[in-house]
Amino acid sequence: MQEQIEREISKNLTGEMRETALKFTAFLKSHGLMFHRDRSGDWAEKIYYWARSDKNCVCFIAVKDPDEPENAWTVWSDDSAAYEAPLGDAETSEIGLKYVNRCEKCGACGGGQVKTVFGKRISGVCMCTFRVDNADLNGLPFLKTMVELRLNEILQP
Repeated sequence: MQEQIEREISKNLTGEMRETALKFTAFLKSHGLMFHRDRSGDWAEKIYYWARSDKNCVCFIAVKDPDEPENAWTVWSDDSAAYEAPLGDAETSEIGLKYVNRCEKCGACGGGQVKTVFGKRISGVCMCTFRVDNADLNGLPFLKTMVELRLNEILQP
């Protein structure tokens, strides 16, 4: 299962997005995360993976979702308190606020929630705090920060 995500990325993505996705999955692996392909419900016929640390979800990755042809790949964060506190890095915080997963009335979150994201109260946020579509190399630092924040939360005693 570990190598399968790389095969799917290599087969379905090109150029900088492929490079970014492969670097991101390598980063996840370097932090001990395992990939699980979700074949349940709406995801059964899609290329959709959970990245997990033991039983804790860290993020989700979709590749070439036929329901979203405009997106070659998407990364969602888990719904987590790890993203509530202000970041010391204002630039990363500002970038992250651009990736807040706004409710699009799909029914998953019941119409959006009010969440605190990097110290700011935001309404209309879907279940997963962040959603990053078609990340390129410029988006990779934020994806890594997002994962590190969640892993720090999971690893706290």
